[in-house]
Amino acid sequence: MSIAATCATILGVLAAATGGESIELKGDCSRITITQSYPRPVTILADGARVRGLAINGGQNIFWRGGTISAPQGPHAAGPDGYGVLIRDAAKVSITGAVITNAKKSVVLDGAREVTINDNRFQHYGEDGVIASNTKGLTILRNTFTDQIGKPTECTAAGKITLGLKRRDCVALGGAWVDGYHNDAVQMRNGVTDALIAYNEVEGQTQGITQMDKTGDAPLENVRIEFNTIRTDGYHPITLGACVSCSIRQNEVRRAKGSTKKSVIRAHPDTMVCGNTVPDMPTSAGPRCRNAPASR
Repeated sequence: MSIAATCATILGVLAAATGGESIELKGDCSRITITQSYPRPVTILADGARVRGLAINGGQNIFWRGGTISAPQGPHAAGPDGYGVLIRDAAKVSITGAVITNAKKSVVLDGAREVTINDNRFQHYGEDGVIASNTKGLTILRNTFTDQIGKPTECTAAGKITLGLKRRDCVALGGAWVDGYHNDAVQMRNGVTDALIAYNEVEGQTQGITQMDKTGDAPLENVRIEFNTIRTDGYHPITLGACVSCSIRQNEVRRAKGSTKKSVIRAHPDTMVCGNTVPDMPTSAGPRCRNAPASR
């Protein structure tokens, strides 16, 4: 039996919960922020809800099921106003069966532990479907990533705005250059460990599953990228850099427009790359099949 909740009552219902409850949420809600921790999972059944921003800050044992989640201020907003879901310093969280749309970053993970993102539909996102930093125990299964938002570079020179110029060309004109969106379905950086990314489908004007570290970031460790289907002309369909005991196995990776000029799988030589289907296209990582190295 579930407990009924509306947008106006959901925070009170969560405050009164002790663990093990199922809460049925209905309505068109503004941002919901959850901070509670429970000894057993509290499940929010959101099939009847539309939520503009879901934040789980420091909570534990929060399971979200279904519904539609978008960013509070839409896909071009800055910071958390452009996030669909933010999971920060939280543990044992799952997001399952939702439509996550109209966000600059659909799901943002920072300092999270034991997070599951399964069976969701990511669409109409700007920079990232999922972006994870300093996260341990991450499972991303059977999601679809489609219908990304494109935003070209902008060059303002002599009072005129030109879209799509490279930085060097803009600078040569004496212009001011602003970067566009670099979409990724899943992006990881700064010490993501114990991650399984499998059986996802990525299609559209986007990069696929990538590691994009910043200077000083910790390496990734024990990341498995398996059985994904990626059809895209983005520059990085699958890319791993400094990744310890990691593997890229049994993925199907194709260029959407049939290009054969760019590598579709890039990985450090220590990464196990095995059994991927990359028809008529180069891979800078193999193909090779061998055991991944022991953790260092």
